[in-house]
Amino acid sequence: MARLVRPADAKPVKNKRGKGKLSTPEVRREYQRRYYQLHKEKAKEYQRQYNLTHKKKARGGRGKANFVCPREDIRQTFNTSDIMHTPVEKTLKILEKIINGDRLFTM
Repeated sequence: MARLVRPADAKPVKNKRGKGKLSTPEVRREYQRRYYQLHKEKAKEYQRQYNLTHKKKARGGRGKANFVCPREDIRQTFNTSDIMHTPVEKTLKILEKIINGDRLFTM
C-alpha cells in the first residue's frame, strides 16, 4: 500500500476530539470510511446491475428449513454405461422401462 507523503510544514492530522496526530490504524480507518462514503452509490448501482445479469444458485440445506430445493425430473434416457454399472435388479428395471417405451436408450 502506498504511503502518503506530506509536506514538512503541513499541520498534524487532528481527530474529532482534538488529541493531535492519528495513529496508523486510525488513519487507515478514516481513509476507508471516506472512500466508502464517496463510492457507496456507485457500488450499489454496480450490485444492482450484477444481480440483474447473474442468476443466483438454488440453495437448500443448512439453515434454510422452509426452502425446498427442487429435484431434477426423472431421467428419460439411459446409455450402455448406466446398464453395465448398475446392480442386477436395477438393470432389469431399466431394461423393462426401455422395452415398454417408458424411457429411451442411447449408445
